[in-house]
Amino acid sequence: MAQPVQVENEDERLVALQALETYRALQHAVKTAPHGKGLATVEAVVRDKGFDQLQKAYEAALREHPEAQKKGAAAGDVPAGRTPRTVASRPSTC
Repeated sequence: MAQPVQVENEDERLVALQALETYRALQHAVKTAPHGKGLATVEAVVRDKGFDQLQKAYEAALREHPEAQKKGAAAGDVPAGRTPRTVASRPSTC
């Protein structure tokens, strides 16, 4: 059974509507994709609508918190020039 969605402001309402629109576009793509082209068709919808939806949500979040855009020092040290050790880079024990 469908539950009503509580939104706290206009930005949340727009994000929710965009998510629903994207989901419906994905459903339509799956139903109408040519045989053997389902994945490519759905991926095209994700590229066209999904990334746009994420960008709009990102912009809405930044509008609500303008301090996030202020420049300043990084919150912590950022290691540079170090190469992480992986299984392939470890010395052989054989």
